[in-house]
Amino acid sequence: MRSRFEARPRGEGRGFGALSILRCWLGAAPPRHAAAAPDRTASEIENLSHFLKKQETLQRLAREFGYDASKVTLSPQTRTFDYLGQSFTSEGQSFPDGRIEIYYDPQMTDARLGCCLAHELQHVRYFVVRDAYCAEPTDGPLHRRFAKYAPEALGAQRGVSNYSNEHWDAWKGDAPPKLFSMELEMGKSEPINETIAEVAKALYNWGPDVRINPLWRELHDAINEEYAALRSA
Repeated sequence: MRSRFEARPRGEGRGFGALSILRCWLGAAPPRHAAAAPDRTASEIENLSHFLKKQETLQRLAREFGYDASKVTLSPQTRTFDYLGQSFTSEGQSFPDGRIEIYYDPQMTDARLGCCLAHELQHVRYFVVRDAYCAEPTDGPLHRRFAKYAPEALGAQRGVSNYSNEHWDAWKGDAPPKLFSMELEMGKSEPINETIAEVAKALYNWGPDVRINPLWRELHDAINEEYAALRSA
C-alpha cells in the first residue's frame, strides 16, 4: 500500500488480524465460520431490536455527515457479488440519484458502519461532480480545475488501500482510467472512483492527520469543495 495509517482508528481496536484489515478495506463482510443463525424473512429482520438500533445509528451518522438521512436506508437484504474470482457480501451501495443502502450485518460495529457510510457518501459526491463536469464545455471551470489530474498522474500513484489497488490491477481499458469517465463501462473496474472513496473512509476512520498519498488527498478535497458549491448553488 502506498499510504500508511498510523493514527488510532475511530472506535476500532488495534488487534485486527490480517484478514480483518483486508475485510475492512475490501468493504465486504467476513465469511461466517460460526453456526449460521436461523433464516429470517426481511420483515422479521426489520423488527429485530438490534436492526432498529443500527437503523437509528445509521440515521444519526448520516446527519452528522450533513447528509439527508431520508436517503440513507438500512436494508435487511443481503447482496453478494463476484469480483476477481471471489464472492463477497456487500456492505453498502450508492446510487447516482443520491440514495445509499447499507446492508444489515449483525456483526457490524458502529465504527465499521461509519466507515461504510463515509465510503458510500464519497461516491455520491463524486457522481454529482462528475455529472456537472460532463455537462459543461471542455473549457469550463471544472475542466480547468481538474486538468492537472491527468490519467498518467493518477495511474502513477495507484490506490491507497488493498481494495482500491485491486481496482487498479483489474483495469481492462485500452488506456489508463480518466477522472470523471464511466470507468466501469470502459475498463470493468473503477480505480479512480474507488480510490477517492477509500480516502474518505481513511479520513473518517483515522482522522485528519492520517498519512495518505497527497495527490489523492488533494483530489478528494477538491471534489468535496465542488460538491458543496454545486449543492449550495
